Amino acid sequence: MNRLKLSKTAIAATLAALAFHAHAQDDAERFTIKEIRAEGLQRLEIGTVLTYMPLAAGDELNPGTAKQAIRALYGSGLFQDVQLLHDGDTLIIKVQERPAISTFKIEGNDKIGGDELKKSLKNMGLADGELFRRDLLDGVEQELRRQYYANGYYDVGIESKVTEEPNNRVSINIKVTEGTVTKITNINIIGNKVFSTDELLKQFDLKETNWVPFQRSDRYSKQSLSGDLEKLQSYYQDRGYLKFSVDSVQVQLTPDKKSIYITINITEGDVYKVKTRRYSGNTILNERYLEVLTSTPDGSTFSRKQATESADRIEAALADIGFAFAKVTPVPEVDEDKREVTLNYAVDPGKRAYVRHILFTGNTGTNDETLRREMRQLEAAPFSKSAVERSRVRLSRLPFIENAEVDTKPVPGTDDQVDVSFKVKERPPGSVQFGVGYSGSYGFLITGQVTHTNFLGTGNRLDLSAENNTVAKSLNLSWSDPYFTEDGISQTASLFYRTSKSVIRYSSGFDTNTIGFNLTYGIPLSEYVALRAGFGVQDIAVQTYANSTSDQILNFVVENGTQFFTYELRTGISYDTRNRTFFATRGALHSLSADVALPGGDLQYYNVSYRGQQYVPLIWKFTLEMNASVGVVDAYGATNVVPPFENFFAGGPRTVRGYRDGSLGPRDTPFNNPYGGKLRTTGQTNLIIPLPIESDGKSTRLEAFWDIGNVFAEPQDFSTHDLRQSAGIAFSWFTPFLGLLDLSYSFPLNSQFEDRKDRFQITFGSGF
Repeated sequence: MNRLKLSKTAIAATLAALAFHAHAQDDAERFTIKEIRAEGLQRLEIGTVLTYMPLAAGDELNPGTAKQAIRALYGSGLFQDVQLLHDGDTLIIKVQERPAISTFKIEGNDKIGGDELKKSLKNMGLADGELFRRDLLDGVEQELRRQYYANGYYDVGIESKVTEEPNNRVSINIKVTEGTVTKITNINIIGNKVFSTDELLKQFDLKETNWVPFQRSDRYSKQSLSGDLEKLQSYYQDRGYLKFSVDSVQVQLTPDKKSIYITINITEGDVYKVKTRRYSGNTILNERYLEVLTSTPDGSTFSRKQATESADRIEAALADIGFAFAKVTPVPEVDEDKREVTLNYAVDPGKRAYVRHILFTGNTGTNDETLRREMRQLEAAPFSKSAVERSRVRLSRLPFIENAEVDTKPVPGTDDQVDVSFKVKERPPGSVQFGVGYSGSYGFLITGQVTHTNFLGTGNRLDLSAENNTVAKSLNLSWSDPYFTEDGISQTASLFYRTSKSVIRYSSGFDTNTIGFNLTYGIPLSEYVALRAGFGVQDIAVQTYANSTSDQILNFVVENGTQFFTYELRTGISYDTRNRTFFATRGALHSLSADVALPGGDLQYYNVSYRGQQYVPLIWKFTLEMNASVGVVDAYGATNVVPPFENFFAGGPRTVRGYRDGSLGPRDTPFNNPYGGKLRTTGQTNLIIPLPIESDGKSTRLEAFWDIGNVFAEPQDFSTHDLRQSAGIAFSWFTPFLGLLDLSYSFPLNSQFEDRKDRFQITFGSGF
């Protein structure tokens, strides 16, 4: 509901009254005022009148001062008539007070109104107890009618009734008869020969009324029609019709005001080709580079969209080297005889701009230096649009920042300096959580966690967590410093303890007790590429049971023992261009890691894995997400068998939905439970569907998916025929109390008899 904006129609009446009453003073004698009296007052006191009077006892009354006095009294808004009289040396102010509004009601306005309308009317002075002004009431009627028209109610009736009451008061009642919505019955385009009317009408937001329930696109508004005509012009000019024009538009309302007919007359014109391009003005950039930035090659069909996008790319390139206010205008130079266009890109770079200050607002709990170190745009350096945008993205990716916006403003008094201001919205950086969760792999769990992602405003992260689920108990303590060195090398140290009854929930039982320490460094190689290198030590104890431990695990224990101490080298490299680390909508992630249990320990094995994600924005805010992972684990040296707790498993929400967690692949003997394998390969293709309940997609996500994958005992056992597939729909939500909630319903597409299916799967809790 828009606020009412009323014109002050009383100005003309006021000026007329001033002229009339002032005329009475033009011939009056000049005299010095000795006393001032007022007549006609009902609710007001004489003192109130005198506060608006520019005259007092001792002043001279003449035609000029009389006009000023009348103008001041009218300007107070308290009076609807003012006269100045005199009796000898006594000035008499004769007034008629404006009536007060005893009651103000508006009825029948179900479609337009609400609390915002009442607030707007009260602010304007149309409310109980306010002084009545006819011009405001007229303006309310006009604005209500305008808004009803804008919403398709052309049959609306608005009747105002002003009733006089005792003691100079009035009651006001506005009765609205809304009628029915006027719908667009027909939109007709005349003059189109190349494209059909149906094809052109697909470009319109306005639509003819149809069977769709709750349709609103069939409600006419002048603004919507103007926007559709602009889209129609763009549609033609993007396809070479440079001289396309809309000749006339007729909008007809039927006598019963229930239907609207729209007729658009157009002239298509001829198709124009691009003859060549040229660049005028102070281009700054090399012409060969300018050619790379333009997408309007010689001989191509003229397209206004391509010409505009080319100009935008040139502006962005100039902005990246300091010309923050560059302006590039594509000017078509037309050869009418040959129907050809020479595109002249007129370049006005302006002066090269330098950044004076980089400012931050909204960071109440974060040190300035913590944000400043994320900057790729530096102070006193030439302005770079891409560097500023990358700085904003880096701020948005910080775990304690919910959102970051940037604004670039010229420095007053200069033409070559700008200030860059980042406005951040912080998340709560610290939390103490205790909760429950559920996972198909581990069953129900209880978690307790103390986390601070921005310790003392430094950006350092502290984590202390404990977890107790169906098969395991764990305790973890970690400390992360994202800027362990000034060059951006990060350091993470973690200490952990875990005791478990099996590797996953549905597997043969054996107890493990593990205590370990990891020290890992992240080394940035470029803006998007980072290297991971670290070292870890683990002490693992295994206990088996004759009646519930599988033969494979018993054989492993017989060969290697039950107590293991390992030294691990942890390495990896990643390429990450995602716009967010969670619920991303564009960009890619490619990660390759290799962890090796080194000689000198009791076990020697290695684990190499690849993970890839790609986000592709589609039309209508749909997004295509493609995930792929491949992992290989094997023993080497004196160790002949991969430790069972290092095997890969598949099945479940994070691999192949529709199959029980960890159930795919090799099984043990004699219990026929999942045992895992050395090779895992999975893929998930998700079509992310925009939800009307959330515009930015940062806390909810709905997707249709297709999953494929499996686990194999040996890499050479891989066969595409053994890959399991499923399709379905999934929903994810960051809940206030349960953390991330994942729901999915799947249809296994090629399941085998021995597969354990699980169509509906749920995971919730912050422990995963």
